Amino acid sequence: MISTKSVSRLALGTFLCFGIAVTKPGYAQGLVSRYAIDFLRGPGTYLLADGTAGQGNLQFKTRGESVLYVNKKQKFSASQVRSFTINGHTLVPQGIFDFEFGLHSYHADNAFIEYADTTGPLQLAVYYTAEPTGNMTSYFTTFLVRPRGTQAFETGPDNNNKWRKAERQRMAPFFAPWPELQQAVLSGTVTFENFPDYLRRANQQGR
Repeated sequence: MISTKSVSRLALGTFLCFGIAVTKPGYAQGLVSRYAIDFLRGPGTYLLADGTAGQGNLQFKTRGESVLYVNKKQKFSASQVRSFTINGHTLVPQGIFDFEFGLHSYHADNAFIEYADTTGPLQLAVYYTAEPTGNMTSYFTTFLVRPRGTQAFETGPDNNNKWRKAERQRMAPFFAPWPELQQAVLSGTVTFENFPDYLRRANQQGR
């Protein structure tokens, strides 16, 4: 699990490095590669649900069915995976949420996510994905929130789009116990860059 301070820096870094569409000549090497996140593929370790541990060159499918690939030869579905770590990021198949890409929407079930803060009544996680169009790929980092003890997440701001009013209104009820923080969400004071700090304040006050 990464700290909220770390995820703030990570989020800003991701925004600066991956928040725009970039050209990837020859990147269309199959569905998995096109949806792979550059800094989340490579040497890593994994732990399967049956207790088997291993290491290898890892990459994973971020959209549709969640699949972990090892050395491009083995593949494990989300139900077979307990966790895996690449480049210091540990992901688990526990993401349940609805997500939109422009005119397209889909339901994620057991998507691979990275927990950022689980210290209080609200749990913060991070979802990474990519949207390829031809030779262009946009990288998305999206914050997810759920009350402790529940399964489904609500999507928060992401690095590629302005946090719209309707989306802020869906998130605001999570901050109802903290009126000042809730108002910051509704007013647009809370942004992608500072969202982890506001959630951390809610968790500190809610302990």
